[in-house]
Amino acid sequence: MPDDHEKLVADALRAQATSSGAHPHQPVREARPSLGAGWVLLLAVLLGLAAGTVVAVITLS
Repeated sequence: MPDDHEKLVADALRAQATSSGAHPHQPVREARPSLGAGWVLLLAVLLGLAAGTVVAVITLS
């Protein structure tokens, strides 16, 4: 009985090693460069100024 299991596993591994592969290899796309810390800081400051302006207009009106 154990010989049957070993043969089954060996046949499966052999089939996997010799298969042509059903899915062709797709090259990995290059990742987009991330934003630098300066750009993130600039966007945060601009959003803060915009939010402050909205709050000031609501408060003063």
